[in-house]
Amino acid sequence: MSFKPKGIIPAMVTPINERGEVNKVALRKLVDYLIEGGVHGLFPVGSQGEFYALEKEEKKIIIEIVLDQTKGKVPVYAGTGAITTKETIALTKMAEDIGA
Repeated sequence: MSFKPKGIIPAMVTPINERGEVNKVALRKLVDYLIEGGVHGLFPVGSQGEFYALEKEEKKIIIEIVLDQTKGKVPVYAGTGAITTKETIALTKMAEDIGA
């Protein structure tokens, strides 16, 4: 199988509320906004999503919300980059387990 991404696939920002938590409502609105704008895929928890500052559970929640909100309209390319190889492998397995 070959992976050939094409089109516009933005690295999504992660909306954070005043308590420093993921703003789930704003994240869903962002997904809708990007899809309505014509993107061809979404890249949550990537280079613009503060992946280095989020806990593993927060990353999981973000990916789950994006997957749920897209409803299969566009592919979701979950960001699983991390500082260590061990963490990257764990995040990649987690993303795969939840359907990314």
